Amino acid sequence: MQRWKKVCGVLFASAVLLTAGAGLAGAETVLRVALLSDISGLDPHKITDVYSGTVLRQVYNALIQPDANMEFKGDLAESWENPDDLTWIFHLRKGVLFHNGEEFTADDVKFTFDRMLDPATASPGVTHIREIEKVEVVDRYTVKIVTKTPFAPLLSSLGRYEMCMLNEKAVKEAGEEYNKKPVGTGPFMLDIWRPGDRVEVKKFDKYFEGEPKVDRIVFRGIPEDATRVIELESGGVDLCIDFPAQDFDRLQSEGKFTVYEKPSVPSNYYAFNVEATPFQDKRVRQALNYAVDVDVIIDSIYFGKAVKSRGPMSERVWGFDETLPEDPYPYDVEKAKALLAEAGYPNGFKMKLYASTQTASRSTAELFQGFFAEVGIEAEVVSLEWGAYLAETRKGVDGMFTLGWSGTGDADGALTYLYDSKNIGSSNRARWNDPKFDEFLAEGRRTLDPEKRKAVYKEAQRYFNEEVPIVLMLSRKNLCASSPKVKGFEIYPNNVYRLFNVSLEK
Repeated sequence: MQRWKKVCGVLFASAVLLTAGAGLAGAETVLRVALLSDISGLDPHKITDVYSGTVLRQVYNALIQPDANMEFKGDLAESWENPDDLTWIFHLRKGVLFHNGEEFTADDVKFTFDRMLDPATASPGVTHIREIEKVEVVDRYTVKIVTKTPFAPLLSSLGRYEMCMLNEKAVKEAGEEYNKKPVGTGPFMLDIWRPGDRVEVKKFDKYFEGEPKVDRIVFRGIPEDATRVIELESGGVDLCIDFPAQDFDRLQSEGKFTVYEKPSVPSNYYAFNVEATPFQDKRVRQALNYAVDVDVIIDSIYFGKAVKSRGPMSERVWGFDETLPEDPYPYDVEKAKALLAEAGYPNGFKMKLYASTQTASRSTAELFQGFFAEVGIEAEVVSLEWGAYLAETRKGVDGMFTLGWSGTGDADGALTYLYDSKNIGSSNRARWNDPKFDEFLAEGRRTLDPEKRKAVYKEAQRYFNEEVPIVLMLSRKNLCASSPKVKGFEIYPNNVYRLFNVSLEK
């Protein structure tokens, strides 16, 4: 009996210790975030999506970053000057540490840009800095960037998430595994990444701006709208980025959760592979623009929380042409049929509509399927999970595909990445090769006078609307929702969120 009592005592003591340990673990402040998709990677030079970009913003810093009003401010650069049309000098913060203990210096800036510009890296984001001729280390905390020609959008381009500063030692030590072993200077560092499940980052207690207000952030990719709503309402997540429009007004009226709404920079579109038959013919592309009732998409998928596109970029992007017609391609089935007949397709044709597994993407494809049937086109919907979808569309699909794009807040960032012929095979998924449009883009980049730049982009947008390598769709509003315990969250119009100032009330 005595022996049994001793055993029970040991078991009881162990249970107390385990309970105490659980209590200690529970003391960690954890912010749980639902994203619309899983991330595709953590190497800034390899990714192309805002979901990965949001995680990168916690792990890394850049020379400059946009704030919640899309104003560009110093981040790792304290100040900068532009002494002539080709030269930019950046003065760096001192005493900034990478997660591996290395100090951030001008050598890291040079390494980062040299790696990105190296064709062997094959970085999709290189289009934003392709005009850089060289990066020179002036001293430990000063770096000079020299461009090939005057490059008006440099600052806005440097604010992209692909421009995060890397540590040479960390990149070289990780080699091919760097995509899974990121080392930045940001307020959080990677702890766990289980592809298809979650990404967890934990606070970096030597962050130069001070410690973040939560100890850990757990990101979960949840492409199904209904599941994201259930997770928020049941307490499975604290913050839902990309909250479904169909539940937004209800949640707002109930008053149990905090809701956030703001116009966005990104535009959603359905692109043709213009190298594929019959999409080489402008008349076919125009016909399918007339065949789509965008108002139905806005009402049935986005529940009015979107605005119809008037051109290739959002009205919130600098350089948008305010004189564009409100509806360049009004819904007109008969006009669509006439253009198809003129192009040699009076009885339509068969095609594929690619979509991701995200609810809105799939639903949009299904609506397009119905619209196209009205003009005699038989469309098959092909749905792929996010990573496979990005890879497949990058190679060039045999049909059409739907995506959105945030850009930089500048017309160059909105247009060059998607439509410059130099980007065919990477970010120009429409595979549009138009020398005249390329020249508009080049002229816009090298024109330093803001008003003259706007005039160039005005012509570019009108030319684009005539050629339409995409079906013009919409810019949706950014909708988010959170538990009332979440404080300090702000919507970023470019859909890439910085959560350093977010806290959780006890």
